[in-house]
Amino acid sequence: MAAVWSEQGEGMLENMCSRFTLPSLGELIVHPERPTSLKLFWPMDSFSAFISKSSCTLTTLSLSGVGISDLDFIAALCLLPSLTKLSFGDDLGTITSLFLSSLTLHDSAFEPGPIVPNLCSLSIHVKGTSFDDTAFIEMVLSRWLPDPSYAATLGVASMRSVILRFREREVDKDVYRPLYELDKVGLRWGWEVHEEAKLRPLCNLERMGMRVVITGQEYYSH
Repeated sequence: MAAVWSEQGEGMLENMCSRFTLPSLGELIVHPERPTSLKLFWPMDSFSAFISKSSCTLTTLSLSGVGISDLDFIAALCLLPSLTKLSFGDDLGTITSLFLSSLTLHDSAFEPGPIVPNLCSLSIHVKGTSFDDTAFIEMVLSRWLPDPSYAATLGVASMRSVILRFREREVDKDVYRPLYELDKVGLRWGWEVHEEAKLRPLCNLERMGMRVVITGQEYYSH
């Protein structure tokens, strides 16, 4: 079951969360009706109550044009252990180093496990120029678990698809070079410069099945 809610205004999300109980909800997509319309604001307390009363198994979450802090986003994702697909736009600086660290699988036994342990697909659109590239790379590397038995032991699914698009900055290929090391376990790396992907394979994608796409502002100029 997917939810679509057309009411407008700052309190739209809070009204939706308070009015409905959706136990069969599996996909939640939230975005303004028009890109230039009023920003939506995330009602953390109402969303937490909504998830609790609905007891739904949400597998897909897509947010765009939603004002939410990194702490509230982390708290929201902690409520969604069944989530497998996450897509969002960073309109208000949500993607901080803290947020990326919360998604990272850490080696230390003293560190808590990552949120959304079943996450397989991640798509991020970054509007500004400030972004912690190192933390993002560390997160992707940590969640690439090609050995199913090892992933099962950790209780974490392997990331299979990562898309990162920068709207206002170029991509420094040297900075993202560490991701090339994943070719040893079956990564295809690509740069999308047009609406259709032009991929440069490093090895057989089907062999292990991960896709990573990083694009800079030139993607939006076409």
